Amino acid sequence: MSLQAGARQAPLNLPDGPTTTDGTSLAVRVLVLDDGQTRLALVSLTVICLRREEADLIRAAVAEAAAVPAPHILIACTHVHSGPWAVYSGEPPVRAELAECLARAAAEAARQALPLQPATLGVATSHLPGVSRVRRVLRRDGSVITLRRAWPQFWGWATDPETVGPEEPLDDLLTVLRVEGVNGTPLAAVAHFTAHPIPDFLGYAADLVERTHPGVPCLLLNGCQGTVDTPFEVPLRGRTQADQLPILGDILGYRVLEQIARAETSPDVPLGVASQEVFLPAHPHVLRNAAARANIWPRLAAEGGFHTLLQALRLGDLALVAIPGEPQLSFGARLAEVSPFPLTRAVGLANDECGYMLWPESRARGGYEADPEGYAVTDEGALQILLDTAREALTQLQAAGQPRTS
Repeated sequence: MSLQAGARQAPLNLPDGPTTTDGTSLAVRVLVLDDGQTRLALVSLTVICLRREEADLIRAAVAEAAAVPAPHILIACTHVHSGPWAVYSGEPPVRAELAECLARAAAEAARQALPLQPATLGVATSHLPGVSRVRRVLRRDGSVITLRRAWPQFWGWATDPETVGPEEPLDDLLTVLRVEGVNGTPLAAVAHFTAHPIPDFLGYAADLVERTHPGVPCLLLNGCQGTVDTPFEVPLRGRTQADQLPILGDILGYRVLEQIARAETSPDVPLGVASQEVFLPAHPHVLRNAAARANIWPRLAAEGGFHTLLQALRLGDLALVAIPGEPQLSFGARLAEVSPFPLTRAVGLANDECGYMLWPESRARGGYEADPEGYAVTDEGALQILLDTAREALTQLQAAGQPRTS
């Protein structure tokens, strides 16, 4: 088995300019991999989110440009908050125009990634504390308060005597893929980390990696980031959010560079893809008020929920599971428990935006993420549906080629 790869980065060319308000790149990064039997692509976009129809438009453009089967293309958003919010909350004609820009940029990056060349691939992992934190804080009365760093009225809850602590354990695992050419130099990197990037320290880290390795795209994949936030409840020693950006960005970026250097690569990396259509019903309260959500989630009223897509991609011993929304942090741990692969990472905000998704027991505790008047638009059973579907997809991948256990 001989792996081939190609990767490129292209600016999004959006009307508002080439960078976020944090000064990080607005870009699409595309990685195409082919093991002789399966060709797949990872597409990372620095936007807050995309709906299914917009992701499908980009997927079709990449499929045509790089000769990749459309179901084999994962479309992931970094969830940047300092980028163009119109892709999320703008009027439909505006969103359609922006989606066309994104599709053109993705197609251009995919075309430039060809022709593929012989490559090797390796994975390295490292825990990275202090860059993200669980923002749902459990209280002694059993309720939850959501700590958002940008909201001063919540800063005191972290030290309040009624506070028990984080609702669930933090997932601070950084997973880095090194894609290497035959001469031993990197062709591309993929960094998976779970974060709510306010400010855009994910984009800052990618820019840092790409400055260090010119011409090497660094794709960012987010995780189960629905219940995490940046770690500073109050401005750090008087520093503003903008001043905190290089602190977080340097910590993440230099660790990514370290893991790129540490990853041991191999050409023997079997690939695989399993895709499953899935229906996530909407919360009853949301259905009663679907007209009020028609601008942001136009499918809710017509469909009663989301007809959406879950993907599982195999890259050797690593499985990536594309989750269409913003799942609770602990979904990633439960996914790893049911996966037959040695390393399994959930990619949040992939292929669709279905809002925050919590387990029923967490939803009952309240908090910002549980409010159906906000972004908790799916029924409380959504995560279990996704977990069951992911287990089926991962089982398909295992049946197609038994993963190693080392």
